[in-house]
Amino acid sequence: MAVRAKDIAEELGVSTATISLVLNGKPGISEKTRKKVLQGINALGYGYLVQEQQAGSEENKTIGFVIYKNSGDLLGMNSFFPLILDGIEFTARQYGYNLSVINIDRKEIDTQIQYIKDANCRGYVIFATEMQEEEVSFFERLQIPFVLFDNYFIDKQINSVKANNEQGTYLAVKHLYEMGHRKIGYLGSGLDIRSFIERRKYAFSAMESFGLSGMERYSFDIGYPHERAESGMASVLEKIPREELPTAFMSDNDLVAIGAMQAVKKHGYKIPDDISFIGYDDRPVCTLSDPKLSTICLPKERFGAEAVEQLIYVIQKGRESCIKIEINGNLIERDSVRNMNK
Repeated sequence: MAVRAKDIAEELGVSTATISLVLNGKPGISEKTRKKVLQGINALGYGYLVQEQQAGSEENKTIGFVIYKNSGDLLGMNSFFPLILDGIEFTARQYGYNLSVINIDRKEIDTQIQYIKDANCRGYVIFATEMQEEEVSFFERLQIPFVLFDNYFIDKQINSVKANNEQGTYLAVKHLYEMGHRKIGYLGSGLDIRSFIERRKYAFSAMESFGLSGMERYSFDIGYPHERAESGMASVLEKIPREELPTAFMSDNDLVAIGAMQAVKKHGYKIPDDISFIGYDDRPVCTLSDPKLSTICLPKERFGAEAVEQLIYVIQKGRESCIKIEINGNLIERDSVRNMNK
């Protein structure tokens, strides 16, 4: 029977984590402790484990970042993933791993899945924003460790890291409510993306918690990215009388909000005096819009780092159970929300 790190730890009277750090040659313990544990491992006759682990690490210290495209609507030039890629790569290097970036298109999955096999990575972080549940099986069949990033499927035993959309949308609704808004609408992209579906759902739940019922009548799918959103919002403004519009709009993400803002201004409305807006994601364009867009910020470095750390944990220790990590957002107040209490 194969010896486990836990068994060695019990025999030496140290933690399993300490044994793992020694076997993997990782920092985090003193040299005195490292030498003592190495001596103990050798004395127990398990010195070959250190040699095997170090040899395996030298052979392959690469993890992959898979950009999975389905429709491609969300992963074009306006994608979110370049904003978190630095955090992913930085964290991988901190653990001594190189990062390989692989693009996969659902339309050619049968041939492109070979790219993953040929890359010979120890595991993969899959940017799965556009992934549908049935498509996870392509990666499960590879029997290589992976973590889903920016998506989650309740029926699947898979590790995942995603935005806490319930918390983020609550912050947005709370901010608008505290600023005196009682008619709050929602602008959607029209894309079948789980994060967007969650944001709309949780937005109206949060409104209900503040006593704002029936706000669904102010919900409109206007398109994505900002060019389509502008056109879609223009159509809404042509159909809805000024007095029937809400005083503020939330949105699937920043680009939807900015497109809507452009249409509103062209129709003679003032922002935030006539209509207020709040986005989601805190993309760089938020500080370039006029006015600057208030939004929910996702900590991009932490977002990517959590996925890498989760993957490396599975690579090094195996998967005994699965976890879902949700990253909380922060409210960024800029100039696009009117204080109606004044």
